[in-house]
Amino acid sequence: MARAIDFKTSVALTLSNLDVSAKKLQELCGREKPAGQHHMRYLPSDIRAARYRAAGIEPPAISQLPLITKLPPVIVTRMTKGGVGKTSISVNVAAAMSMMGYRVLMIDADPQASASNLLGIETAVYDTDILHIGHFLRKSTSSPDEDLSSAIKHIYQDGLLDLIPSDITLAETDASLVAVMSSHTRAELFLNRNSTFFAQHYDVIVVDTAPGTTPIGLAFSFAAKQSGKVLTVVEPEGSCLRALDSLASNLAEIKAVTGANIGMEVVINKYHPSLKHVRESMGFLYSKYGSMLNDSIIPQFSGFARQLSPAAKEDTGPLVEFESSSVGAAAVIDVAKSLIRSYGITMPGLPAGEE
Repeated sequence: MARAIDFKTSVALTLSNLDVSAKKLQELCGREKPAGQHHMRYLPSDIRAARYRAAGIEPPAISQLPLITKLPPVIVTRMTKGGVGKTSISVNVAAAMSMMGYRVLMIDADPQASASNLLGIETAVYDTDILHIGHFLRKSTSSPDEDLSSAIKHIYQDGLLDLIPSDITLAETDASLVAVMSSHTRAELFLNRNSTFFAQHYDVIVVDTAPGTTPIGLAFSFAAKQSGKVLTVVEPEGSCLRALDSLASNLAEIKAVTGANIGMEVVINKYHPSLKHVRESMGFLYSKYGSMLNDSIIPQFSGFARQLSPAAKEDTGPLVEFESSSVGAAAVIDVAKSLIRSYGITMPGLPAGEE
């Protein structure tokens, strides 16, 4: 069941990215403070409405949205090494964008299902009712998937964050794709044959892939040619830097075989400036990958470890949702804003440059 989330005014102002006062933001969202509520608590739909009204447009109902068939921007996250925080950053970025009012679809393309678990979908048992991405990647058809909507779980209300979850059986698809001709095109085929559905329901798609080099990861990397890059997360230490080199080499191989030119946008995670090896690794990153580095850096922050704490099951979820005023959440929101710009993510009907 989709959950309602809200946040205080200071967070709402940050999320809106509008240069307005607190009073003006409330006017733009178009609703009064509920009776008995001491301070205004904002919903993601409020931020969406405020963006439209700030552009002089009354927020359109779903039925009023222009007919769009072009696939929305797809952010594919890849890393050849686990443990760098890729899934945590992917989920938090998706949640941050939805809190900003964007309609986000998250696709969990990792059999470990960490993204699904972080968003509240239980996958501990082998026999689940999950219809995962593997079901669609096995198909070679170009006709839209009639059962696509049944695979989608609604995480936030108003369709602002949906998920195609995963479970361990997704590993079977990885194994089966090894023997499939042109398996690297399956993710692109899936996205393109359902482009009208995605365009009508979402402003952006975020895909979290498994660490390493897997058939599913390669297929989504190839599909990332439409955006021109994959998003990767790196921790500034030796083994992660070697893994980043490995990913760059993998993308170069994809180009050599298929002609697809796919770059990288690199987010630095777990930054701790007082550590010598971190400072040294940062120097290497800037010298070799400087033009690819996201301007925002995610600091080492204990809140990320609390996201799936067994002691706080009621509050399991993205840091940006449950600790929205924290240093870690602020860094994630900055990354999300930069990706909105670099991937050209928009809301239907808003004039160019209003994002």
